[in-house]
Amino acid sequence: MANIDMTGCTPTLGQIPYAGLNKVYVLRNVVDLTADAIVENDVYQCLAIPADTLVMNVKVEIITAAVGTTLTMDIGDGSGVDSWDADVNGKGTAGTFTHSIVGTDAYAVAAAQGTFYDAADSIDVVMDVATAITAGPKFAISALCIDYN
Repeated sequence: MANIDMTGCTPTLGQIPYAGLNKVYVLRNVVDLTADAIVENDVYQCLAIPADTLVMNVKVEIITAAVGTTLTMDIGDGSGVDSWDADVNGKGTAGTFTHSIVGTDAYAVAAAQGTFYDAADSIDVVMDVATAITAGPKFAISALCIDYN
């Protein structure tokens, strides 16, 4: 049995295109809504996803909890309002993380490793249920991405 190298380079040159355009990176944004009025079904476009990008995971960290009775947020994009994560607790304790999970969230299940965006889009946060919210949350949202450009 033979080993046939189809990678296009020898092991001494490495397999990762360090000088190439294919990169793994994290997009991150801190969204501060503590001074804003929260309205149900408002859509906050939080992360701009370039065309030809594989998003492998989306994660939300509560930095400051919303003040009020109930706040649930859906994480999605232009194709599905809660495809990355549904019913994130906007009143969660500071430091609480939530993320897309393979086996439960639509995009994490799609390829068992994320979703490919062939056209530019955005990762959005939709205020799903907002009851008596007097101050919105402050949260960080991040996406693990691979650039295929």
